[in-house]
Amino acid sequence: MSEPLVPNMNCANFILPYPEEIAKRTGSSGMIFSIRELYLLLARQVDDTDPQEAATLREIADYYPDVDGGELVERDSRGNMVGDANDWDELTDEQKIHRGNANAAIATLDWLRHELEKAIYDYDTDDDVTRVRRELSEISL
Repeated sequence: MSEPLVPNMNCANFILPYPEEIAKRTGSSGMIFSIRELYLLLARQVDDTDPQEAATLREIADYYPDVDGGELVERDSRGNMVGDANDWDELTDEQKIHRGNANAAIATLDWLRHELEKAIYDYDTDDDVTRVRRELSEISL
């Protein structure tokens, strides 16, 4: 590499080139690195020494989209990847069943949480309701 290469980038990630020798050996010309992940990495490094700076870096990271392999990723409130809404015809029968089961389980858990929130507390059931709530919160992590 006689000339220094400047990393290419788009709105969401850097494309960092490999040296020519490594690119020939690996068959890959470079690495894709998310701008968001860069800020989150920097925030983790200063968490212990400067929490205020870490919070600022996390706030900056929130302005950049999430990417996976260079492609923009949409995530739900729990951090799970949201699938393409129009991909139903491309799924196999097994994938359709899995997605349907997952959505049904999520709906059931949401209903159960709602029922627990509006449950009338009495001394006999208070411990059971608390235990179920704690176990549901562990599942959702």
